[in-house]
Amino acid sequence: MPGVRVREDQHTNSGHAMPEFPGYCGGANPSLPVIKVKAVTMRNNAILQTLVGPGEEHTTLAGLPTEASIWNAVEAAIPGFLQNVYAHTAGGGKFLGILQVKKRQPADEGRQGQAALLALATYSELKNIILVDEDVDIFDSDDILWAMTTRMQGDVSITTIPGIRGHQLDPSQTPEYSPSIRGNGISCKTIFDCTVPWALKSHFERAPFADVDPRPFAPEYFARLEKNQGSAK
Repeated sequence: MPGVRVREDQHTNSGHAMPEFPGYCGGANPSLPVIKVKAVTMRNNAILQTLVGPGEEHTTLAGLPTEASIWNAVEAAIPGFLQNVYAHTAGGGKFLGILQVKKRQPADEGRQGQAALLALATYSELKNIILVDEDVDIFDSDDILWAMTTRMQGDVSITTIPGIRGHQLDPSQTPEYSPSIRGNGISCKTIFDCTVPWALKSHFERAPFADVDPRPFAPEYFARLEKNQGSAK
């Protein structure tokens, strides 16, 4: 509607608008245009898929382009070194990246840091990078924290890069939070290297477990499974 504008929080007067991907409500825009909807059309029996954020469905989708961008950049620079990447939902799919790498030879020591720098350069919204070895499940937060607890020392395993552009929806990226921050959306990027040094690989082998055949413990389930697989062929 020409010439008509309203505050985004006109009904709540809270100063906040919708929930954003970091888990906080964003600031309300003081002046937004008004759109008058005249008609809505749809096909018969239409299904509308929508998202209510912040939530895991929302942040998982947001993480897909983050992961793809990081994978392409690191694979192009260090072929075969990066095994997997996860834009953790705790970071809204944008702020926290878990990189799983595999050191194949002594010369690969230090390449994990290179991979982290490539990720930060590729996706500017990233704030923290956690590096883990190939034996750590990057989709299991307990496994990630286990690696951080037993394979990292704070004085030698953490790299900080202050004064780098991040994302203004992170409320800690403000001058009010820290005098070292020059403006909103500027952050200290942090790399947590939770990988085992190449020379110490033999000292960090995970406890092995014997393979177990589950079929004797659930015969009916596996009988149905085999039947269904046979009928699907």
